[in-house]
Amino acid sequence: MIGSLYFSLIVLAAVVGLCTAGFALLYRDRPGATPLAVFAASASLWATVEALEVTQSGIETMQLWTSVALSLSAVLPAVWLVFALEYTGNDHRIPGWVYPGLLVEPVAFWVLVWTNRDHNLVWTGVERITYSSFTVLDVEYGLGFWGHQVYSYLLLAAGAALVLRLVLRTNQLYRWQGTTVLAAVVLPLTLNALYSFGTLPPGIDPSGIGYMLAALLLAVAVFDAELEGIAPATREAGREAVLTELDDAVIILTDDGRLVDANPAGEGLLGESVGEALGTRLSTLVPALSDVLERDDGQTQVELDHDGKRTFYDVRVSGLSRGYGTVSGTVLSLRDVTGRRQREQRLDVLNRMLRHNIRNELNLVRGNIELAEASIESEDALSNLADGKTAIDSIVARSNKLGRLSRMLDSEQGDQIDIAAELRELHEVDGFDVATESVRIDLPEQVVVDGGSALVAAFEELVTNAIEHNDSDTPRVVIGVDEDASGSGHVVITVSDNGPGIEEQELQTLLSGQETALQHASGVGLWLVTWVVERAGGTIEFENDDGCTARVRLSRP
Repeated sequence: MIGSLYFSLIVLAAVVGLCTAGFALLYRDRPGATPLAVFAASASLWATVEALEVTQSGIETMQLWTSVALSLSAVLPAVWLVFALEYTGNDHRIPGWVYPGLLVEPVAFWVLVWTNRDHNLVWTGVERITYSSFTVLDVEYGLGFWGHQVYSYLLLAAGAALVLRLVLRTNQLYRWQGTTVLAAVVLPLTLNALYSFGTLPPGIDPSGIGYMLAALLLAVAVFDAELEGIAPATREAGREAVLTELDDAVIILTDDGRLVDANPAGEGLLGESVGEALGTRLSTLVPALSDVLERDDGQTQVELDHDGKRTFYDVRVSGLSRGYGTVSGTVLSLRDVTGRRQREQRLDVLNRMLRHNIRNELNLVRGNIELAEASIESEDALSNLADGKTAIDSIVARSNKLGRLSRMLDSEQGDQIDIAAELRELHEVDGFDVATESVRIDLPEQVVVDGGSALVAAFEELVTNAIEHNDSDTPRVVIGVDEDASGSGHVVITVSDNGPGIEEQELQTLLSGQETALQHASGVGLWLVTWVVERAGGTIEFENDDGCTARVRLSRP
């Protein structure tokens, strides 16, 4: 009964193994598919050889098939390790010489197997045992076999450790797949250990069946993952590519500040490769960065000397703890903000000069012009001086507008504002700085939107701009709501005038979001409006049709 069941199982395993190997070859472009095909084919041939062995009666023939089975089994642990490397995405980290190196021990074992008559290192004796109508060969193994077993178990354990590391570090979906892969290797390992240490009936070796079932489980894990497009190797390769191409420096440290890994940008900052600096404390590599680890703010800016230049970095410190809390450490990400810092400094200086220095000097020039007017009688000269005063007033007004813009954009934005009530109140106190009768407020009683008080200034600027550039005999501006374009989550407020509209060049400048020497706006008013609206999370569009209509889309709370 035992022999009959044993024979049926090994024949079935051989058939299943060949089918699994063929299926894996069809999808050999998948990570892990090629070593899986070799694994399944080897296990299938092993099972086939064992089936042939139990049908023989001559001890010499049975020993021949035993030698073939041992030769096939020697390949499986190495193939398993190659599969584990590809499945977990670690194959690209292994030097090329490792793969042929894995075959050194199996080849040596093959030599020992086929020359065993000369030394008896693989087995020291054999005995035929009959179960029902089947005969098996019970082998007494020697030192060479047990040395090979130790090597095989080490390879199986190394591959299992790679998969276990993936299981502990990743999310639930990958844990299920990884657990399946771990079960696949534990099964043949357990059966082989039970047979090798004499726990099973003599001569009954289910290792081939175990390896065949392992191949089946591996196929389920690999191809289920690939069919769903969620293979761990693909994810790991993607993460590796992102870190490699990232311009930001990324440095991974242990809890006590020792270097674990870094992307190429991080290596450039450290001045050494990861291989050379592995395990070195960050305080030794970049002392200025080690101070960041002592802070609790999570993000700060540091100044470093890099390639002989003073460079400023925004540094973000993140704790690393994933998967059952077994992996921990610190991740430093550094972004070079030297250029941004320099631009901000230039803008600050130019803004201060325009708002204070130039404005004060222009006021002085205007005062001198007024003194000159008092002593000049020529009408032409007075006309020229008046034009000069107008130009100065225009520059000073623009400076004041820029100062107001800076204050608004630097101020904190409120969570929400009733823009209808604010604009209606502004109109009632003549706050639009234009003729009150020129402006009509046609808004609902309440229009609450996301944003702060700067939105009121933006609408004020729209109204002022519309009146100042209006060449109509009776300029007028209407502030209303486009009910058709509004919805439950947003409202579209319109500011319409009966003027000549905005020049196409200015519209294109605002649309592109940048000014050039050939394409620029005539002032800063519309830029002010655009920036304030966008900061509030809204959008603004301009339409020229019997005047101009500004359409401001704002979110409702």
